[in-house]
Amino acid sequence: MICNSRKFDQKLEKQVLAEVQTLKYAHTTKVNEKTDIYSFGVILLELTTGREANYGDEHTYLSKWAWQYLQDGNPIVDALDQEIKEVCYLDEMSRVFKLGIRCTSTPPAARPSMKSVLEILVNPSVISQAKTAASKF
Repeated sequence: MICNSRKFDQKLEKQVLAEVQTLKYAHTTKVNEKTDIYSFGVILLELTTGREANYGDEHTYLSKWAWQYLQDGNPIVDALDQEIKEVCYLDEMSRVFKLGIRCTSTPPAARPSMKSVLEILVNPSVISQAKTAASKF
């Protein structure tokens, strides 16, 4: 009887833990997506600038540096990696840099979905269509 009771308790405990984990996963899915978008944005910034994620001083990092760089009115072209910067790719590199900035937006709700990021990367006209639609309002 005691052995059966312990086995039952262990089985019940495993079931409860599994349910709790499932609920935690469901609750954090949106948070994880926005965290993944942020990380992807940092990678985009690393690729376009040639700088590492921890670029900056003790109070700054790459995404904050890039945002501040634009806020200060500096041209994106000057932030791009000199080793891979080619005149024929400046538009694409600038677009990816801007996308990296959007993906690392401070409020997570302002970050695009991964689907939107993919659409922008695959189809450059997505950005220009969005800007055209926004300018009509």
